[in-house]
Amino acid sequence: MNTEQKIINYKWIPFTTYAIVGVNVIVFLLEEMFGGSENLQTSINFGALYTPYVIFYGQVYRIFTSMFLHFGVEHIGANMISLCAIGPYVEHYFGHFLFLVLYIFSGLIGNMASMFFEWNSGIFNVSAGASGAIFGLLSVFILFAMNPKLRRVFPIHRVILSIFLSLVAGLNDPSIDFAAHFGGLLGGLILAFIMQEILRFGIRREKVSS
Repeated sequence: MNTEQKIINYKWIPFTTYAIVGVNVIVFLLEEMFGGSENLQTSINFGALYTPYVIFYGQVYRIFTSMFLHFGVEHIGANMISLCAIGPYVEHYFGHFLFLVLYIFSGLIGNMASMFFEWNSGIFNVSAGASGAIFGLLSVFILFAMNPKLRRVFPIHRVILSIFLSLVAGLNDPSIDFAAHFGGLLGGLILAFIMQEILRFGIRREKVSS
């Protein structure tokens, strides 16, 4: 098989997105097996985010582990559907590794924003979920809308409206961590912009040197 045939037969697969979904599902099943995903003590045992534990007991790992925990089938179902809908576009745009970096970074920033809000409000909740990371991926659609080659497919008014509605949906629901959503969105957008400019600089440099 020659090179041209290999290119024709090659099918791009967003395996990082699918791997993240797989990890979330496996962790969810383990939660269900060992006490139930909607049991707060089980969530705490698995590494859910609880600000006092992070600050007073140094359990910093919770900022990361909580990204892969969910409360109930509806919670994980909604997040994984969103991840499968958004993830492949972003993964194709940045590549497998940078996509993973963006996902984890957005989730961490979202959780830290949640902790900051709770610390200032004095109201602490056990929280978990991939939504902060997913909002970081969603922010990349703003870059799509600003890209001359993609803006026809991703019109800026539709992108902004979609993000706005996604954020507002959590304002009136006390079970949704708005701070994590907004923190993930903002942190993801900043990192995505930086990564995009670094990649563009690399492409320009290659063109000049070739």
